[in-house]
Amino acid sequence: MDIKRINIKEGINLTVITDKKFKTDITSVAFLCGYGAEAAVCSALLTGVLSRCCIKYPSLMELNRTLDGLYDAQLVSDASRRGFNHVPTFTVSSLNNRYSLDKTDIRGGCLDVLYSIIFEPGLKNGYFDNKILQSEKLQLKDAINGIRNSRSSYAIRRCTEALMAGQPLYAPRLGRPEDIDGVTPAVLTGFYRDMLKNSSVEILSVSSDDDGRITEFAARLSDMLGERKPGTVLTQEYKMPGKRIKRVSEQAGISQDVLCVGCEYDGSSEDYSRSAERTLFYEILFQNPTSYLFENVREKLSLCYYCSALPMIDLKKLIIYAGIDRKNAKRAEEEIKKQLDLIKRGVSEDDINRCRLALKNDLLAVADSPSRTAAWYARRAFYGGITETVQEFSAKLDTLKSEDVQRAASSAVPSLVFTMKGGADSEA
Repeated sequence: MDIKRINIKEGINLTVITDKKFKTDITSVAFLCGYGAEAAVCSALLTGVLSRCCIKYPSLMELNRTLDGLYDAQLVSDASRRGFNHVPTFTVSSLNNRYSLDKTDIRGGCLDVLYSIIFEPGLKNGYFDNKILQSEKLQLKDAINGIRNSRSSYAIRRCTEALMAGQPLYAPRLGRPEDIDGVTPAVLTGFYRDMLKNSSVEILSVSSDDDGRITEFAARLSDMLGERKPGTVLTQEYKMPGKRIKRVSEQAGISQDVLCVGCEYDGSSEDYSRSAERTLFYEILFQNPTSYLFENVREKLSLCYYCSALPMIDLKKLIIYAGIDRKNAKRAEEEIKKQLDLIKRGVSEDDINRCRLALKNDLLAVADSPSRTAAWYARRAFYGGITETVQEFSAKLDTLKSEDVQRAASSAVPSLVFTMKGGADSEA
Protein backbone atom coordinates (compact mmCIF):
# COMPACT_ATOMS: atom_id res chain seq x y z
CA MET A 1 0.00 0.00 0.00
CA ASP A 2 1.31 3.42 -0.98
CA ILE A 3 0.08 6.63 0.69
CA LYS A 4 0.69 10.15 -0.59
CA ARG A 5 -0.32 13.31 1.20
CA ILE A 6 -0.40 16.36 -1.09
CA ASN A 7 -1.09 19.96 -0.12
CA ILE A 8 -2.86 21.32 -3.20
CA LYS A 9 -3.01 24.83 -1.73
CA GLU A 10 -3.71 26.43 1.64
CA GLY A 11 -6.71 24.70 3.19
CA ILE A 12 -7.02 22.04 0.45
CA ASN A 13 -5.34 18.66 0.92
CA LEU A 14 -5.33 15.43 -1.05
CA THR A 15 -4.63 11.94 0.27
CA VAL A 16 -3.96 9.27 -2.38
CA ILE A 17 -3.94 5.62 -1.27
CA THR A 18 -3.09 2.94 -3.81
CA ASP A 19 -3.05 -0.83 -3.41
CA LYS A 20 -3.09 -3.21 -6.38
CA LYS A 21 -5.30 -5.74 -4.59
CA PHE A 22 -8.28 -3.34 -4.54
CA LYS A 23 -10.96 -3.77 -7.21
CA THR A 24 -12.97 -0.73 -6.09
CA ASP A 25 -12.15 2.97 -6.48
CA ILE A 26 -13.36 5.41 -3.80
CA THR A 27 -13.13 9.20 -3.96
CA SER A 28 -14.49 11.56 -1.32
CA VAL A 29 -14.58 15.33 -0.87
CA ALA A 30 -15.17 16.60 2.68
CA PHE A 31 -15.68 20.21 3.82
CA LEU A 32 -14.84 21.34 7.36
CA CYS A 33 -17.67 23.78 8.00
CA GLY A 34 -18.75 25.88 10.98
CA TYR A 35 -20.37 24.93 14.26
CA GLY A 36 -23.61 25.43 16.14
CA ALA A 37 -27.28 24.67 15.50
CA GLU A 38 -27.60 26.24 12.05
CA ALA A 39 -24.42 24.63 10.74
CA ALA A 40 -25.65 21.21 11.90
CA VAL A 41 -29.01 21.28 10.11
CA CYS A 42 -27.66 23.08 7.03
CA SER A 43 -24.86 20.53 6.68
CA ALA A 44 -27.35 17.66 6.91
CA LEU A 45 -29.83 19.27 4.51
CA LEU A 46 -27.17 20.29 2.00
CA THR A 47 -25.91 16.73 1.53
CA GLY A 48 -29.41 15.68 0.54
CA VAL A 49 -30.26 18.68 -1.63
CA LEU A 50 -27.04 18.62 -3.65
CA SER A 51 -27.44 14.89 -4.32
CA ARG A 52 -30.93 15.32 -5.71
CA CYS A 53 -30.55 18.00 -8.33
CA CYS A 54 -27.77 19.56 -10.37
CA ILE A 55 -27.60 21.17 -13.83
CA LYS A 56 -26.23 18.05 -15.52
CA TYR A 57 -28.57 15.65 -13.70
CA PRO A 58 -31.79 17.60 -12.97
CA SER A 59 -33.55 14.56 -11.47
CA LEU A 60 -32.66 11.53 -9.38
CA MET A 61 -33.74 9.31 -12.26
CA GLU A 62 -31.18 10.86 -14.59
CA LEU A 63 -28.45 10.72 -11.95
CA ASN A 64 -29.16 7.07 -11.17
CA ARG A 65 -29.25 6.20 -14.86
CA THR A 66 -25.76 7.70 -15.23
CA LEU A 67 -24.45 5.82 -12.17
CA ASP A 68 -25.98 2.57 -13.48
CA GLY A 69 -24.11 3.12 -16.76
CA LEU A 70 -20.89 3.39 -14.76
CA TYR A 71 -21.18 -0.25 -13.70
CA ASP A 72 -23.54 0.53 -10.83
CA ALA A 73 -21.37 3.21 -9.24
CA GLN A 74 -22.60 4.51 -5.87
CA LEU A 75 -22.90 8.14 -4.76
CA VAL A 76 -23.21 8.73 -1.01
CA SER A 77 -23.55 12.08 0.75
CA ASP A 78 -23.18 12.23 4.49
CA ALA A 79 -23.11 14.78 7.30
CA SER A 80 -20.67 14.04 10.10
CA ARG A 81 -19.04 15.97 12.94
CA ARG A 82 -15.40 16.59 13.83
CA GLY A 83 -15.15 18.31 17.18
CA PHE A 84 -17.72 21.11 17.07
CA ASN A 85 -17.39 21.44 13.28
CA HIS A 86 -19.88 19.88 10.89
CA VAL A 87 -18.55 18.08 7.84
CA PRO A 88 -20.61 17.49 4.66
CA THR A 89 -18.92 14.71 2.69
CA PHE A 90 -19.59 13.52 -0.86
CA THR A 91 -18.29 10.08 -1.87
CA VAL A 92 -18.41 8.09 -5.09
CA SER A 93 -17.36 4.43 -5.31
CA SER A 94 -17.11 2.26 -8.40
CA LEU A 95 -15.49 -0.71 -10.05
CA ASN A 96 -11.92 -0.05 -11.19
CA ASN A 97 -11.45 0.75 -14.88
CA ARG A 98 -9.54 -2.46 -15.56
CA TYR A 99 -12.80 -4.41 -15.10
CA SER A 100 -14.69 -2.39 -17.70
CA LEU A 101 -15.83 -4.82 -20.41
CA ASP A 102 -16.77 -2.16 -22.95
CA LYS A 103 -13.95 0.33 -22.31
CA THR A 104 -16.26 2.65 -20.36
CA ASP A 105 -14.17 5.20 -18.44
CA ILE A 106 -15.76 4.36 -15.10
CA ARG A 107 -13.45 6.48 -12.96
CA GLY A 108 -13.58 9.51 -15.21
CA GLY A 109 -17.37 9.35 -15.26
CA CYS A 110 -17.55 9.07 -11.48
CA LEU A 111 -15.25 12.05 -10.96
CA ASP A 112 -17.42 14.09 -13.35
CA VAL A 113 -20.53 13.13 -11.36
CA LEU A 114 -18.84 14.16 -8.10
CA TYR A 115 -17.74 17.49 -9.59
CA SER A 116 -21.24 18.21 -10.97
CA ILE A 117 -22.96 17.42 -7.68
CA ILE A 118 -20.73 19.77 -5.70
CA PHE A 119 -20.22 22.70 -8.09
CA GLU A 120 -23.19 22.73 -10.46
CA PRO A 121 -26.32 22.70 -8.28
CA GLY A 122 -29.73 23.15 -9.86
CA LEU A 123 -30.64 26.59 -8.50
CA LYS A 124 -33.84 28.52 -9.20
CA ASN A 125 -33.43 32.29 -9.32
CA GLY A 126 -30.10 31.88 -7.52
CA TYR A 127 -31.41 29.70 -4.67
CA PHE A 128 -31.99 26.04 -3.98
CA ASP A 129 -35.36 24.67 -5.06
CA ASN A 130 -37.79 25.11 -2.17
CA LYS A 131 -39.75 21.98 -3.14
CA ILE A 132 -36.65 19.80 -2.87
CA LEU A 133 -35.62 21.55 0.36
CA GLN A 134 -39.02 20.92 1.96
CA SER A 135 -38.77 17.24 1.04
CA GLU A 136 -35.31 17.02 2.59
CA LYS A 137 -36.57 18.75 5.73
CA LEU A 138 -39.21 16.07 6.21
CA GLN A 139 -36.66 13.31 5.70
CA LEU A 140 -34.24 14.92 8.14
CA LYS A 141 -36.93 15.27 10.80
CA ASP A 142 -37.82 11.62 10.31
CA ALA A 143 -34.17 10.62 10.64
CA ILE A 144 -33.70 12.62 13.86
CA ASN A 145 -36.97 11.47 15.39
CA GLY A 146 -36.20 7.92 14.30
CA ILE A 147 -33.34 7.85 16.80
CA ARG A 148 -36.02 7.45 19.46
CA ASN A 149 -36.72 3.98 18.09
CA SER A 150 -33.33 2.84 19.36
CA ARG A 151 -33.47 3.21 23.12
CA SER A 152 -29.70 3.11 23.58
CA SER A 153 -28.97 5.58 20.75
CA TYR A 154 -31.57 8.00 22.07
CA ALA A 155 -30.29 7.71 25.64
CA ILE A 156 -26.73 8.37 24.45
CA ARG A 157 -27.91 11.42 22.54
CA ARG A 158 -29.71 12.83 25.57
CA CYS A 159 -26.76 12.04 27.83
CA THR A 160 -24.41 13.81 25.44
CA GLU A 161 -26.65 16.89 25.42
CA ALA A 162 -26.66 16.86 29.23
CA LEU A 163 -22.86 16.62 29.26
CA MET A 164 -22.61 19.48 26.74
CA ALA A 165 -25.19 21.71 28.48
CA GLY A 166 -24.14 25.35 28.36
CA GLN A 167 -21.86 24.82 25.36
CA PRO A 168 -23.37 26.89 22.50
CA LEU A 169 -20.87 25.63 19.93
CA TYR A 170 -22.14 22.05 20.21
CA ALA A 171 -24.97 20.61 18.14
CA PRO A 172 -25.78 16.95 17.37
CA ARG A 173 -24.55 15.56 14.06
CA LEU A 174 -27.93 15.99 12.31
CA GLY A 175 -29.03 18.98 14.35
CA ARG A 176 -32.29 19.28 16.28
CA PRO A 177 -35.84 19.15 14.83
CA GLU A 178 -36.72 22.59 16.18
CA ASP A 179 -33.90 24.19 14.15
CA ILE A 180 -34.95 22.75 10.79
CA ASP A 181 -37.96 24.95 9.97
CA GLY A 182 -35.86 28.12 10.05
CA VAL A 183 -33.72 26.98 7.11
CA THR A 184 -35.02 28.72 3.98
CA PRO A 185 -33.64 28.36 0.43
CA ALA A 186 -31.76 31.63 0.99
CA VAL A 187 -30.24 30.41 4.27
CA LEU A 188 -29.12 27.08 2.80
CA THR A 189 -27.74 28.74 -0.34
CA GLY A 190 -25.76 31.13 1.84
CA PHE A 191 -24.38 28.21 3.84
CA TYR A 192 -23.40 26.43 0.62
CA ARG A 193 -21.61 29.46 -0.81
CA ASP A 194 -19.77 30.03 2.47
CA MET A 195 -18.74 26.35 2.48
CA LEU A 196 -17.19 26.70 -0.98
CA LYS A 197 -15.51 29.97 -0.06
CA ASN A 198 -14.13 29.33 3.40
CA SER A 199 -14.18 25.66 4.43
CA SER A 200 -11.04 23.59 4.66
CA VAL A 201 -11.25 20.69 2.18
CA GLU A 202 -10.02 17.11 2.37
CA ILE A 203 -9.99 15.05 -0.82
CA LEU A 204 -9.29 11.33 -0.42
CA SER A 205 -8.80 8.64 -3.03
CA VAL A 206 -8.44 4.88 -2.62
CA SER A 207 -7.65 2.91 -5.77
CA SER A 208 -5.56 0.09 -7.20
CA ASP A 209 -3.46 2.50 -9.25
CA ASP A 210 -2.48 6.16 -9.29
CA ASP A 211 -2.87 7.24 -12.91
CA GLY A 212 -2.77 10.95 -12.10
CA ARG A 213 -6.51 11.39 -12.62
CA ILE A 214 -7.21 12.16 -8.97
CA THR A 215 -4.47 14.81 -8.89
CA GLU A 216 -6.01 16.45 -11.95
CA PHE A 217 -9.45 16.24 -10.31
CA ALA A 218 -8.09 17.85 -7.10
CA ALA A 219 -6.49 20.65 -9.14
CA ARG A 220 -9.80 21.22 -10.93
CA LEU A 221 -11.60 21.49 -7.59
CA SER A 222 -8.89 23.78 -6.27
CA ASP A 223 -9.34 26.16 -9.20
CA MET A 224 -13.06 26.39 -8.43
CA LEU A 225 -12.57 26.81 -4.68
CA GLY A 226 -9.89 29.50 -4.75
CA GLU A 227 -7.83 30.73 -1.79
CA ARG A 228 -8.78 29.96 1.81
CA LYS A 229 -7.24 29.63 5.24
CA PRO A 230 -6.28 26.15 6.43
CA GLY A 231 -8.95 24.94 8.82
CA THR A 232 -8.49 23.27 12.18
CA VAL A 233 -11.00 21.22 14.11
CA LEU A 234 -12.42 23.12 17.05
CA THR A 235 -12.54 20.73 20.00
CA GLN A 236 -13.86 20.82 23.53
CA GLU A 237 -11.51 21.93 26.28
CA TYR A 238 -11.10 19.40 29.06
CA LYS A 239 -12.40 20.47 32.45
CA MET A 240 -11.91 18.33 35.53
CA PRO A 241 -15.36 17.47 36.93
CA GLY A 242 -16.32 18.25 40.51
CA LYS A 243 -16.40 15.63 43.23
CA ARG A 244 -20.19 15.31 43.08
CA ILE A 245 -21.63 13.45 40.12
CA LYS A 246 -24.56 15.19 38.43
CA ARG A 247 -27.72 13.08 37.98
CA VAL A 248 -30.29 13.49 35.24
CA SER A 249 -33.27 11.28 34.40
CA GLU A 250 -35.91 11.32 31.69
CA GLN A 251 -39.09 9.33 31.07
CA ALA A 252 -39.53 7.49 27.78
CA GLY A 253 -41.90 4.96 26.30
CA ILE A 254 -39.57 1.98 26.69
CA SER A 255 -39.88 -1.31 28.55
CA GLN A 256 -36.46 -1.21 30.21
CA ASP A 257 -34.27 1.57 31.56
CA VAL A 258 -31.04 2.72 29.96
CA LEU A 259 -28.26 3.78 32.29
CA CYS A 260 -25.50 6.08 31.00
CA VAL A 261 -22.36 6.96 32.94
CA GLY A 262 -20.88 10.03 31.28
CA CYS A 263 -17.16 10.69 31.79
CA GLU A 264 -15.03 13.73 31.17
CA TYR A 265 -12.05 12.48 29.17
CA ASP A 266 -8.68 14.20 29.26
CA GLY A 267 -7.53 12.94 25.88
CA SER A 268 -6.35 15.07 22.98
CA SER A 269 -8.13 14.34 19.68
CA GLU A 270 -5.03 15.61 17.86
CA ASP A 271 -2.48 13.51 19.74
CA TYR A 272 -2.43 10.38 17.62
CA SER A 273 0.76 9.23 19.35
CA ARG A 274 -1.58 8.30 22.20
CA SER A 275 -4.43 6.87 20.15
CA ALA A 276 -3.00 3.34 20.28
CA GLU A 277 -3.14 3.22 24.07
CA ARG A 278 -6.68 4.61 24.04
CA THR A 279 -7.70 2.01 21.46
CA LEU A 280 -6.32 -0.82 23.60
CA PHE A 281 -8.10 0.63 26.65
CA TYR A 282 -11.42 0.58 24.75
CA GLU A 283 -10.84 -3.02 23.69
CA ILE A 284 -10.25 -4.08 27.28
CA LEU A 285 -13.12 -2.00 28.69
CA PHE A 286 -15.96 -2.77 26.26
CA GLN A 287 -15.11 -3.89 22.72
CA ASN A 288 -13.77 -7.40 23.24
CA PRO A 289 -16.05 -10.40 23.94
CA THR A 290 -14.06 -10.81 27.16
CA SER A 291 -14.11 -7.09 28.01
CA TYR A 292 -14.47 -6.01 31.62
CA LEU A 293 -17.96 -4.61 31.11
CA PHE A 294 -19.37 -7.57 29.18
CA GLU A 295 -17.74 -10.33 31.18
CA ASN A 296 -18.45 -8.90 34.63
CA VAL A 297 -21.41 -6.51 34.56
CA ARG A 298 -23.47 -8.56 32.11
CA GLU A 299 -22.30 -12.19 32.22
CA LYS A 300 -21.14 -12.83 35.78
CA LEU A 301 -23.45 -10.47 37.67
CA SER A 302 -26.41 -10.32 35.23
CA LEU A 303 -26.96 -6.63 36.00
CA CYS A 304 -27.82 -5.61 32.45
CA TYR A 305 -29.04 -6.82 29.08
CA TYR A 306 -26.12 -5.17 27.30
CA CYS A 307 -23.23 -2.94 28.30
CA SER A 308 -20.93 -0.96 26.04
CA ALA A 309 -19.38 2.49 25.63
CA LEU A 310 -19.04 5.33 23.13
CA PRO A 311 -15.81 7.39 23.10
CA MET A 312 -16.09 10.97 21.84
CA ILE A 313 -12.49 12.14 22.02
CA ASP A 314 -13.10 15.38 20.15
CA LEU A 315 -15.69 16.35 22.78
CA LYS A 316 -13.50 15.02 25.63
CA LYS A 317 -16.28 12.63 26.63
CA LEU A 318 -16.76 8.89 27.17
CA ILE A 319 -20.25 7.46 27.70
CA ILE A 320 -20.70 3.98 29.18
CA TYR A 321 -24.24 2.72 28.69
CA ALA A 322 -26.29 -0.32 29.68
CA GLY A 323 -29.85 -1.63 29.33
CA ILE A 324 -31.06 -2.49 32.81
CA ASP A 325 -34.00 -3.39 35.03
CA ARG A 326 -34.65 -0.45 37.33
CA LYS A 327 -34.15 -2.54 40.45
CA ASN A 328 -30.54 -3.10 39.34
CA ALA A 329 -29.77 0.55 38.59
CA LYS A 330 -27.65 1.30 41.67
CA ARG A 331 -25.67 -1.94 41.54
CA ALA A 332 -25.11 -1.61 37.80
CA GLU A 333 -23.79 1.96 38.17
CA GLU A 334 -21.46 0.91 40.98
CA GLU A 335 -20.16 -2.06 39.05
CA ILE A 336 -19.54 -0.03 35.89
CA LYS A 337 -17.46 2.44 37.90
CA LYS A 338 -15.70 -0.46 39.59
CA GLN A 339 -14.63 -1.98 36.27
CA LEU A 340 -13.26 1.36 35.12
CA ASP A 341 -11.35 1.71 38.39
CA LEU A 342 -9.92 -1.81 38.07
CA ILE A 343 -8.37 -0.91 34.70
CA LYS A 344 -6.97 2.28 36.21
CA ARG A 345 -5.14 0.12 38.79
CA GLY A 346 -3.59 -2.08 36.12
CA VAL A 347 -4.43 -4.94 33.79
CA SER A 348 -2.80 -8.32 33.30
CA GLU A 349 -0.50 -9.30 30.46
CA ASP A 350 -3.10 -11.87 29.42
CA ASP A 351 -5.71 -9.10 29.02
CA ILE A 352 -3.28 -7.00 27.01
CA ASN A 353 -2.11 -9.82 24.75
CA ARG A 354 -5.62 -11.13 24.05
CA CYS A 355 -7.07 -7.71 23.24
CA ARG A 356 -3.99 -6.62 21.30
CA LEU A 357 -4.31 -9.70 19.07
CA ALA A 358 -7.99 -8.94 18.42
CA LEU A 359 -7.16 -5.35 17.48
CA LYS A 360 -4.36 -6.38 15.15
CA ASN A 361 -6.69 -8.80 13.39
CA ASP A 362 -9.22 -5.98 12.95
CA LEU A 363 -6.51 -3.76 11.50
CA LEU A 364 -5.64 -6.43 8.95
CA ALA A 365 -9.27 -6.31 7.84
CA VAL A 366 -9.03 -2.51 7.48
CA ALA A 367 -6.11 -2.82 5.09
CA ASP A 368 -7.97 -5.44 3.03
CA SER A 369 -11.06 -3.29 2.40
CA PRO A 370 -11.05 -0.10 0.30
CA SER A 371 -14.10 1.28 2.14
CA ARG A 372 -12.62 0.60 5.60
CA THR A 373 -9.26 1.97 4.47
CA ALA A 374 -10.95 5.17 3.26
CA ALA A 375 -12.89 5.52 6.53
CA TRP A 376 -9.80 4.91 8.70
CA TYR A 377 -7.72 7.61 7.02
CA ALA A 378 -10.61 10.04 6.54
CA ARG A 379 -11.22 10.13 10.29
CA ARG A 380 -7.65 11.30 10.78
CA ALA A 381 -7.31 13.70 7.87
CA PHE A 382 -8.64 16.86 9.56
CA TYR A 383 -6.65 16.24 12.76
CA GLY A 384 -3.26 17.38 11.58
CA GLY A 385 -3.10 15.13 8.52
CA ILE A 386 -2.11 11.47 8.17
CA THR A 387 0.59 10.87 10.78
CA GLU A 388 0.81 7.09 10.57
CA THR A 389 -0.32 4.17 8.45
CA VAL A 390 -2.51 1.29 9.59
CA GLN A 391 0.61 -0.87 9.68
CA GLU A 392 2.51 1.65 11.84
CA PHE A 393 -0.46 1.92 14.17
CA SER A 394 -0.58 -1.88 14.45
CA ALA A 395 3.15 -2.01 15.25
CA LYS A 396 2.66 0.60 17.98
CA LEU A 397 0.22 -1.74 19.74
CA ASP A 398 3.11 -4.17 20.25
CA THR A 399 4.93 -1.63 22.42
CA LEU A 400 2.10 -1.01 24.89
CA LYS A 401 2.24 -2.14 28.50
CA SER A 402 -0.10 -2.08 31.48
CA GLU A 403 0.92 1.45 32.47
CA ASP A 404 -0.08 2.75 29.03
CA VAL A 405 -3.58 1.32 29.42
CA GLN A 406 -3.73 2.69 32.97
CA ARG A 407 -2.87 6.17 31.70
CA ALA A 408 -5.64 6.06 29.09
CA ALA A 409 -8.18 4.76 31.62
CA SER A 410 -7.18 7.26 34.31
CA SER A 411 -8.02 10.17 32.00
CA ALA A 412 -11.72 9.14 32.07
CA VAL A 413 -13.49 10.59 35.13
CA PRO A 414 -17.26 10.00 35.71
CA SER A 415 -19.14 13.29 35.93
CA LEU A 416 -22.80 12.53 35.10
CA VAL A 417 -25.25 9.66 35.44
CA PHE A 418 -28.14 9.80 33.01
CA THR A 419 -31.08 7.40 33.23
CA MET A 420 -33.67 6.92 30.52
CA LYS A 421 -36.60 5.50 32.47
CA GLY A 422 -39.31 3.34 30.98
CA GLY A 423 -42.58 2.21 32.50
CA ALA A 424 -42.96 -0.12 35.46
CA ASP A 425 -40.06 -2.25 36.58
CA SER A 426 -39.52 -5.10 34.12
CA GLU A 427 -38.88 -8.66 35.19
CA ALA A 428 -35.58 -10.38 34.51
